[in-house]
Amino acid sequence: MHELSIAQRLVDRAVAAAAERGADRVRAMTVALGTATHLHAPQVRFCIEAVAEDTAAAGATVAFEHVEPAGECDCGWSGRLPSLTETVPAAPSRRCPACGDPVTLTAGRECRLETIEVPER
Repeated sequence: MHELSIAQRLVDRAVAAAAERGADRVRAMTVALGTATHLHAPQVRFCIEAVAEDTAAAGATVAFEHVEPAGECDCGWSGRLPSLTETVPAAPSRRCPACGDPVTLTAGRECRLETIEVPER
């Protein structure tokens, strides 16, 4: 379960960012999660809550910003990529909708701590 190691890194970063701001706990965190990662937000949330126990992030609210896949092609096309399936999370097409050539993903593979909220001092 790689979600557990990802969650550990997110919690570690949130706790470190709180400490950098002189806070002793994290009230909330927002995670940018790309749909092309194939990570499921409920599983990531569960893992974050599990690894946050006994840390400054224990009890923190966890929210997600879902990032849709986007790409660019050598032909000059750039934009949102259509999904290959209707499943959640959907697998993005890796082909240019304009010319059919492979595209380079420019968004949708994110899994990063976007924001934290700490108590006022």
